[in-house]
Amino acid sequence: MGVFLIFTASIGLFRLPDIYTRMSAVTKAVTFKIGLIMLSVSIYFNTLPVVLKAFTIIFLLLLTTPVSSHLLGKEAHARKLPLWKKTIIDELDEDEKKDKTKQEK
Repeated sequence: MGVFLIFTASIGLFRLPDIYTRMSAVTKAVTFKIGLIMLSVSIYFNTLPVVLKAFTIIFLLLLTTPVSSHLLGKEAHARKLPLWKKTIIDELDEDEKKDKTKQEK
C-alpha cells in the first residue's frame, strides 16, 4: 500500500501543472502513507508503549503537515510563482488586495 501511495505521489509530482497542486498531492500521499505505517507498527508490536508512540506520531503528523504545507503555499504565492493557466480564482490574492485597501484607509 505504501509503495502504491508513493508511486501515485510521484506521478502527481510530474503530471500536475503547478506547485500548488503538486504540493497537495505529495503532502496527502506522504501523510497517509506514514499514518498507515504507524498503524501497522502498532498492530504488529501490540504493546502499550509502541501503540502510544505510534498514535502520537500520527497525531503530530496530522497536526503539522497541513500547517507546513500551508506555509509553503503562502511562500510560493508571495514569490509570485505562476498558477495553473486554468485556475479560476485566486482567493489569497483577493484577500491581500482587500488588506492593502484597509491599510491605506
